This record gives sequence, C-alpha cells and structure tokens, in this order.
Amino acid sequence: MVIELGGEVKISISDVVKVARQYEKVTISSKVRDLINSSHDVLSRLVSSNVKIYGVNTGLGELYNISVNPSEVAEKSVELLIDHAAGVGDPAPDDWVRGAIMIRAHQLSKGFSGVREEVIDSMISLLNLNITPIVPKFGSVGASGDLAPLAHIALALLGVGNVKFRGKVVDAHYALKEAGMSELKLSYKEALALINGNSYSTSVAMLGLWDSLMLVESATVAMVMAIEASGSNTSYLKSVINPIRLHHGEKHVADLISRAIRGVNFTFNRLQDPYSLRCIPQVLGSVLDLINWAVGIVTDESNSVSDNPILFNGEALSTCYFHGQYIALSIDSVNIALSVLGNLIERQIMQLMRREINGVGNYLVNGPWRVGLMLTQYTAAALVGRLRELATPSTVHNIPTSGLQEDVNSMSANSAIKLHDVNDVLSRLIALLAYASYMVLKVKNDCRECGEVTRVAYSMIDKAIDGENIINNIVNAIRGILPNLAHLLE
Repeated sequence: MVIELGGEVKISISDVVKVARQYEKVTISSKVRDLINSSHDVLSRLVSSNVKIYGVNTGLGELYNISVNPSEVAEKSVELLIDHAAGVGDPAPDDWVRGAIMIRAHQLSKGFSGVREEVIDSMISLLNLNITPIVPKFGSVGASGDLAPLAHIALALLGVGNVKFRGKVVDAHYALKEAGMSELKLSYKEALALINGNSYSTSVAMLGLWDSLMLVESATVAMVMAIEASGSNTSYLKSVINPIRLHHGEKHVADLISRAIRGVNFTFNRLQDPYSLRCIPQVLGSVLDLINWAVGIVTDESNSVSDNPILFNGEALSTCYFHGQYIALSIDSVNIALSVLGNLIERQIMQLMRREINGVGNYLVNGPWRVGLMLTQYTAAALVGRLRELATPSTVHNIPTSGLQEDVNSMSANSAIKLHDVNDVLSRLIALLAYASYMVLKVKNDCRECGEVTRVAYSMIDKAIDGENIINNIVNAIRGILPNLAHLLE
C-alpha cells in the first residue's frame, strides 16, 4: 500500500501509524506537484519584486526588522539549521521521527509554503528508504514550530548529522550516498519551512493517542475479568445501553461489557457495588470519548498548513500556524483523563483485595504470616501517584523565548511526550488489574464458569505468569487478545 500526501488529501491516525511503524511507502501525485510548483513560483516573484518576507529577506525571531539578502540566506541554510539543531536527551524513537517527516512533508505539500518539489521528494525518500535522522527527544516549546527536533531532520536531508540506516547509526552523508540520494541544496525560505511547523509534536501526539486507544481496549478486557472475579451486580448495564443516556462512549463500553459477559451466570449478594465496579461505563466511556475528541483535533492539525510565512492569494502572510496550542490542550486533557482511568483501575484492584468483594478472603491471604496480594495494591498506588504527577498540564507552564517576540508558547511537545509516559504507566496498571482478577478467579473456580472473553484472557495470563517480567508478559498477553476481541464479541 502507498499512502498519498499533500494537497487536499486527508491523512488519518492509522495512516501515520502505517508509515511510522509499519514502513508503508508514501508518494505525492502530479496534481500536488503542480500546487507545490505554483506556490514556489509565487515566492520567486515576490522575492524578485523585493517584497519584504519574514525569514526570506529579514532576520529571524526578534531580528525580524533586519533586512538581509535572500540569496545570502539560502547560502547560509546549513548554518541556520545547525543553530537550531539543539535539544537534549535520548534519541526520539524511530516512529516519532518517521511520523514527523511524514506529517511535515504532507503539510509542506499543501501548496502554501513556497518550497520546491525537490524538498518534498527528499523527505519522501528518507521514509521510503528507511533513513531515520537521530533527533534528541527534548528541546521544543511547541511554537515557532518544533524548531530543534525538525532542524535535526532537515540537516539529514543535507547530509549533515547522524541517521539510523540499515540497523546502524551512521553519518547522514554516508547513508544518503549508499541509498543513492543526492544531498539537498536549499533555496530561500526552505530551511525555515522545514522547521517552522509543529510536525514533531503532532507525530508524537498521534502515535501516543493510537496507543491510548489500544489501552482503553485492554482496560476493558481487564475490567470484564474484574467484574466476573468480583461477582458484580451487572443490572446497571441494562439501562445504560438504552436511549436513557446520550454519551457515545458510555453506551459503547456498556454494550461491550454486556456482550463480553453474555452467558455468564452471576450470583451476587450485593444490591449495589462500589463505584469502581458499578460506574465503569461512565468513567471508561468518558475517557474514550475524550481520547476520540483529541484524535479529531490532532488529525485536523496534521492536515492543516503549519508554517510561517505562508503564500496565499499571491501574498506572503505572517501567521501563527506553527503554534501547537491545539495539540497541547487536547493532549493535556487526555493525560488527565488517563490519570482518572488509572485511578479507577487502582480502586478496582483495591476492591478485589476485600473479602466482601472477592468472596474468598482479604488479600487472598494463605496463613497469618502472609500478606497475599496486598502489595499488588501498593504497587498500583505508586503507579497512580506517578500518573497524577504526569497529569499536571504542560500548557500552564508557558515560558517566553526569543526575547518578548515569542512570548506565548504551547509546550505541545512536552504534553505529547508525557502521553507516552502515561501510556507506559497505565499499561502496567491494567496488567496488575488483570493479574489480581486472574488470581481471584483461580482461587474461586479456576475460571470454569467464566465468559468467553475472560476465559481467553485467563488462559493467556496463565501462560504469561510463568517466568520473569510477569507484568510485562501480562501486558503483551492482553494486547494479544485485542485482535480477536471483535470475533469474541460478535
């Protein structure tokens, strides 16, 4: 499959995942090439007419009032990119970088940035030839574009810096030569266009949201197990799937759980369960709705022009299209929502420790000298504490840069990076809930009366706990269930 970029094409979150993680090829159509060339022609005419254009014949940032020769700016492209190629920390994961290249190429190919088609072709070649620039994870404030991360990507196009190629970190000059690529020579505005967008933040956010959606499905499986382990009173499900309630996520979760426990013969003595068992559709459903809302926001951003200045109706217009506020606010909200989900999971683990809920005994203790599963909840509490720390919004920590010209930054990259940390913590909490549920079911009846979804999960967890890294094994086991989930719930 080849994924098209540019022009009026709309890329999806799954498209980004396919290119970033599954190494799908990308291309642009002849129609898109016409848009790119037309935009570059407009820029060339404006430059020839000595029209003042930011970053083309002016200085950058606070130096925007200084006039410069556009040819000199183009000649100094390498120096400009090296100045911006800051950043610290471990290299960003390959998929983050590949996603950023894809999104940047897509945004520049909409025909409003004035770059030549050679620039886009070089970016596409990096993707299709599996050449991945080494990019420090941290360094963007999410405004004026993701300057530092994107500068490292741009330098790789010029044969400068390091890249990952054929499984090794090598010099970019060497990789381009071995792959049969020419080193790009930049014209005016192109260095600025390559870095003056929020494509890195958008990539990190989209890939994180994809993982969050998978985790919500995993959490649903673990909660189905908890419902069966606790002998929950499931009568609340009967009304939620009816038109009494209007929230899509709530209905979806209730319907999913109802189908998952179909045929299970529940025997319960509790008229009402604790909120963490009775309110699953409301809490998990609202989290799902919010993630889907954020997917829409970030997808719109990936399909929007993200550059400054832009070429529009024959003019060069100074804009703020590089600003990552949409990403930052939406992802901060998701981080908060996933922290709420983590809290729900920890409460469910705590409830499964209680004799009144599990029907076996407190903490499944075997003898007065044992504490049973008590420390499972301790671990969950520590992880939830970490989630609460990570849920602190990045958007409220605005710090000005470039004097007082760039005085409102979004911190979108920090928000998006934190999402991956949140996902990692949440995956372990889900595994702990699945493990606690498994242990209760094992003691009660070895899951002989479980529903089909729980039986499959129980069997996979039974295999996963044999060996080291039990929690990681359970995380992978639950993920292994997901491709079959639709079949099990038909």
